[in-house]
Amino acid sequence: MIDQDRINRFKAMTEADPANELGFFSLGRAYIDAGQPKEAIPALQRVLALNPGFSKAYSLLGMAQRTTGDQTGAIETLTRGYKIANDRGDLMPRNDMANMLKEMGAPVPEIKAEALTPEDSASGKIKCSRCGRIAPKMPERPFSGELGDQIHNTVCGPCFREWIGQGTKVINELRLNLTEKSAQDVYDQHMKEFLNIP
Repeated sequence: MIDQDRINRFKAMTEADPANELGFFSLGRAYIDAGQPKEAIPALQRVLALNPGFSKAYSLLGMAQRTTGDQTGAIETLTRGYKIANDRGDLMPRNDMANMLKEMGAPVPEIKAEALTPEDSASGKIKCSRCGRIAPKMPERPFSGELGDQIHNTVCGPCFREWIGQGTKVINELRLNLTEKSAQDVYDQHMKEFLNIP
């Protein structure tokens, strides 16, 4: 019943605003969580029509296509999504898509990765969990707490600034009231996914 409530809520949100990419993404995820991958496919395709750079949507769409038996479509989606995720620095979706491609026996596009050297670490640099680039550590934690420490130690400044813009979009499009714990949890989940924090 909880899954159906989520589906209905996000369905109403997308009907009210057909350009709400996060609403469609959340609807697709809700369908997948409810074991309805076939219903998730149109919602996730709509996300990519609205925002072709939304790499996590490629990952979920590829998973849904694979689950419904569309191997060819899944491989095409995951291959395209892998390249986009890599270019954008979205490492977690990229790695998820690489694993799915391997499981299906499909080739994974070749990408060269940067490595963090001891000299980089000694000079205060990190390998960003989002973009995969070697970059200076942010001068200070973005906020307090364990998650603030984790972001400070693993995310570069430009990627965190990019999240600030995306985070505003998440709050507005999902109509989150951050005084509620459930809304804060949704916000944090989107932030972790965006910044590729496990």
